[in-house]
Formats: sequence, C-alpha cells, structure tokens
Amino acid sequence: MSWKADLARYGRKGIKQALGAWIIYPGFAVCCYYRLYHRIHRRGYFQYWFSMLLWRHVVNAFGCYISPLAKIGEGLQLPHAIAVVIGEGVIVGRNVTIYQNVTLGKSHHTVPGYPIIEDEVSIYAGATILGPVTIGRGATIAAHAVVNKDVPPQTTAIGVPARIVAKAFPTPLSDSNVTSNANV
Repeated sequence: MSWKADLARYGRKGIKQALGAWIIYPGFAVCCYYRLYHRIHRRGYFQYWFSMLLWRHVVNAFGCYISPLAKIGEGLQLPHAIAVVIGEGVIVGRNVTIYQNVTLGKSHHTVPGYPIIEDEVSIYAGATILGPVTIGRGATIAAHAVVNKDVPPQTTAIGVPARIVAKAFPTPLSDSNVTSNANV
C-alpha cells in the first residue's frame, strides 16, 4: 500500500507508528488523506462527494491543494505541508520530497499540459514548476526556482527562470577531506 511507503519516508513503520506519525507529521496526514480521496474519487456519486469533503478538509486544515486527479507515486514526503499546490494533471513519481510553498501546475489556462516529476526528485521551498515539463529522475529543484523547461536527470536547477547548474550531486565531505585549524 502506498501509505506504508509514505510512512517509511518519515522513518517509521507499522500501524502503531502510523498513528503517531499522523499526529506528529502533518505531511504524512496530508499524504494519507490524498491516498484516500484519490482512491474513491471516481467510484460513484456518494464517493465523489465524500472525496470532495475530504479534499476540502485538507485544503482548510493544512493549506495544501492536492487535486484528487493528480497521480502521485508511493513514498511521497511533505516535510512542511503548508501551501503545497499540485494540479489535476500532474504526475509525481516514487520517493519524491516536496517542501512548503511549492506549486506544480499548468502555466496558463490556454496552454495544455502539466508537469511530470520522475522518481527520487527533491523540490525545495517556494519552487514553481509550470506547464508540460519533465523533471528527470534524481533531479533537485532549488528554493524559489521557476521551472518552465525540462530538467535532465541527476541535475540541479536554480533561479528565475531556472537554469541547470550541476550535472551530478557533489560528493559529501568525509572526515579525510576536512582540514582542521584546531592546532594552528
């Protein structure tokens, strides 16, 4: 089930920890609500209206607008679930992290197409991804970037409009790479 993969992204597993995560992590609660209202949205008249009530609750309680028609893979993580907007035609892959104030949607009502976010992507605070663009696997979208063109896999996009600044993730510093000035 998708909620189990979502829960694992918060470092938890099992039903007892899911209940705790529901309370502690608003982003996990938003993911669970989305999984439920997305699943029942097109199952019948009563289910449609119930899904709309759940969706409205998420919008009002958490400030997140995630359309029931968006397709989101398992392992979604919303560390700060505030002001996240995911439009109706957006496709989000597996193990994607989306921070606060992120918008994924159409660029204009007359321009067809929504973003496609591939697996393992990180989208930082305030980023905007508009129109029929594809964000490649493992890409990073920097804070407040405005993306209106495709972003290749394993790259970092920054700026307004976004430009590619790194072709691969830098290697983390290890203890052997760090020089100490303590004995100077």
